Amino acid sequence: MGEKGIRLTLFLSLLFLSLTLLIANIKGNALKKSFPPLDWITGKAYSYLGEAKAKGWEEVIQLIKRAKIHIAPQKETQKSLQAQETLEKRIRILERKLITYREAFQENKRLKTLLALKDLLEYKTIGAYPTGGVPSPWSHALIINVGEKEGVKEGSAVLNSEGVVGVVTEAQKERSTVMLITDPAFSIHVIDSRSRVIGVVKGTGASLCTLNYVVADRDVSPGDPLVTSGMGGVYPKGYPVGTVVKIEREPGELFMEAKVKPKADLSRLGYLLVVLPQRRK
Repeated sequence: MGEKGIRLTLFLSLLFLSLTLLIANIKGNALKKSFPPLDWITGKAYSYLGEAKAKGWEEVIQLIKRAKIHIAPQKETQKSLQAQETLEKRIRILERKLITYREAFQENKRLKTLLALKDLLEYKTIGAYPTGGVPSPWSHALIINVGEKEGVKEGSAVLNSEGVVGVVTEAQKERSTVMLITDPAFSIHVIDSRSRVIGVVKGTGASLCTLNYVVADRDVSPGDPLVTSGMGGVYPKGYPVGTVVKIEREPGELFMEAKVKPKADLSRLGYLLVVLPQRRK
């Protein structure tokens, strides 16, 4: 090969190298455009991570706020319920006290009535109260806390502030047995305070008594009050016995029969007054 051939070969080699470098440079720029720099990639990743963290904490904060908003009313509701329960307990206590005070007030009124009656009676009296509780619906007897020691005798009348309760059938040293007005063996002379018709109230063993020995055409009507006639000297005259609630007149019968509700509430007996067979001086 001559000198000209060597120069041509060298020229072509340099041209090829230049073209190769040019192509490589062009491809490199294209790759740079297609893929961002590493520092950009890592920086963007940290940016995304920071944003995610910020959003995450913000969600947590919002969740906590919502929880507080939800929990706060529950706490207030719980406090309100506790306060309401405390108030209801207090109300129940006050209601029981009010019932006790009302009963004591009523009992005081009944006692005053008995004391006033005591001053009006010609015979000596003594206060008493039941010792065995109130009588049951099928029981027509009562035990009281006074007896022969206080001067109580068999046949002594027993009253309360409302009306006739019964009569003493057995007197022991410190207690006595009282036959109630509802007992079938009990009877008492009465007078209709409206029409002045006289009759006898007898027990039936039930809650109502009967008015007997009244001629059928006599003026007796439902609602008429019956009081003691004073006959026999056991009961004070004019003391309440009961109220007529029903009249029964059978055709051809000489006497009527009337149902009578006792004036004294035998289911709520408190203070009693026993009339002793001794006149006051």
